[in-house]
Amino acid sequence: MAPMDAAVPGTLVWGHAALAVCAALYLAWWWTFFNPALPKATGALYAMGVGFILGAVAFGIAAVVLLAMGLGALAGAPQVGGAAPGWVFAVGGVAAYAALAFVTVRFFGRPVTTELLLFVLWAALELAVLNALMGAGMLFGGAFWLLAGVVALVTAANLVCYVLYFRLPPVPSFIDGAAPLAIVGVLAAVLAAVIARL
Repeated sequence: MAPMDAAVPGTLVWGHAALAVCAALYLAWWWTFFNPALPKATGALYAMGVGFILGAVAFGIAAVVLLAMGLGALAGAPQVGGAAPGWVFAVGGVAAYAALAFVTVRFFGRPVTTELLLFVLWAALELAVLNALMGAGMLFGGAFWLLAGVVALVTAANLVCYVLYFRLPPVPSFIDGAAPLAIVGVLAAVLAAVIARL
């Protein structure tokens, strides 16, 4: 393992913790406004729901900033692993978003919504973090490929949920929309714990 500044994995741990909170608040907002089993949110419940989404945005921004700080610090560390350049993930994320937007609209008739951008951004960021950790000698080949595979599987599941959302009846559609939030939140918490142990 390469010697690293303790603050570097710290930003990555807190970034993932913030991402887990973001997902939980987003899920609470989803539950408040889109649960077909509940009456339409009004009054205090409506205000609480707005608070949930504002909190999700705040924690989401904090997560991106903290993870970017961690990536920046890792980029300046001695490279001992076979990591790809960081720009690959930025370019790859943009290309993946454009391709998926085209495919989901053209072949599945799915209108483009914010969720597609969010889960492609999430996947690109997570892969960039795992890549940077491997390059700095903090994550080794087997662990990298295992975690990258989990990110890829979650992304594929998110895409399936995204395509199915408008095709389902109200209750299954509500569950379909909530599932990616729950999975990403749990995985973010797991990654925070994993990175904390590096």
